[in-house]
Amino acid sequence: MVNVQPFRGLRYNPDIVGDWGRVLGPPYDIVDAAQTAALKASSPYQIAHIETAAGDEIADAAQTLRDWQDAGAIVRDDAPSYYLHEHQFGDESERQVRRAIFGAVELTPWGEGVMAHERTMPGPKATRTALRSVVGADISPLMAFVPDADGALAELIDVAALLPPLYEGTDATGDFHALRRIDGANTVIRISDAFANDTIYMADGHHRYESALDAIDGRPGSRYVLMGIACAEDPALVVGATHRLVHGDVPASLLAQLGRNFRIVESDPPELAAGLPDGSSSLGLVTAHGLWLLEPTDSAGRAMPDDVPEAWRNLAPALLQHAVLEPLLGIDADALAAGRAVTYTHHLDELFEAVDDGSASAGFVLPAPTLQDVIDTADAGSFMPQKSTYFVPKLPTGLVLHSLD
Repeated sequence: MVNVQPFRGLRYNPDIVGDWGRVLGPPYDIVDAAQTAALKASSPYQIAHIETAAGDEIADAAQTLRDWQDAGAIVRDDAPSYYLHEHQFGDESERQVRRAIFGAVELTPWGEGVMAHERTMPGPKATRTALRSVVGADISPLMAFVPDADGALAELIDVAALLPPLYEGTDATGDFHALRRIDGANTVIRISDAFANDTIYMADGHHRYESALDAIDGRPGSRYVLMGIACAEDPALVVGATHRLVHGDVPASLLAQLGRNFRIVESDPPELAAGLPDGSSSLGLVTAHGLWLLEPTDSAGRAMPDDVPEAWRNLAPALLQHAVLEPLLGIDADALAAGRAVTYTHHLDELFEAVDDGSASAGFVLPAPTLQDVIDTADAGSFMPQKSTYFVPKLPTGLVLHSLD
């Protein structure tokens, strides 16, 4: 059973901040220093001034939020509400619309109504715990989904989408956003009931969830965390792929060694993409000498360690880690955690460019997992290898904030 509640949202006041879309920003973990600087320079009210704070900057971020509230740039709703976020993204010819309900989710250990599929690392959690505690609010929403097998939540979302928007705007990436407030007593109760009868699966924000657990204190709102929750049947709930770039020496015998566990087919970029449908267990290999599709054979499965859970032992990230990186390239979990042997990209053009210019010795192209892969892994109480999923696009930061007071 999941306890999701309406909350008194902290919202931007466009009369003070101007263009609402301009002050929205991406989560902290997908922008580099240059992008962060550009966001901050774009507006004195850009959410990046708070969202990206770390170390000694966190106290300044807390003061910034107080200053914005004192100036009326951030206002707080009088009554608890849910909020509906509409996100339009993609090319005009393939425009997609994803909708999510924003609510305050009671923090519980994983597996007690809120399910995880990904391991976390201690470094990011420490910073997010400090930011939440000192600033006193959830700045960026966690992204999640529910199966919604009976369609109850989807029906309520359709009704809420008819409400007039509080705000509309276009962010720096060109994505369109609209925010609606849901405060009708009957609808609020029905939304809470729909969540109570469902299970929440984390899509993005495992670090922030665990950080929020670590930051529970005497403030009533600290027992809840801000989430944007979509329905699994929403066609715009997209899981992307995360590809690997290998740095360091790759033996000339790699292809021959891979032939023990994979069927190797020489390929080109279009064929490679076609050979890696969502949920596939195949891999793509890119080196300076060519491109190959790697299709696992039965021996690849036998090469997997016995302790790899059944829920994801046939997924491409698991096969890559346990049948390629560790045994053939000597890149184990510790090497991955150090962050130098392997780096990650979500864009094939970046992977090809890195191999072409020599900044990476090889690239592995991975298919995206499916939502069912995520559900099966979480239900098994297991965790996929790190960087197995990448839900796109991310929920923006700054739509609405959740106060801990």
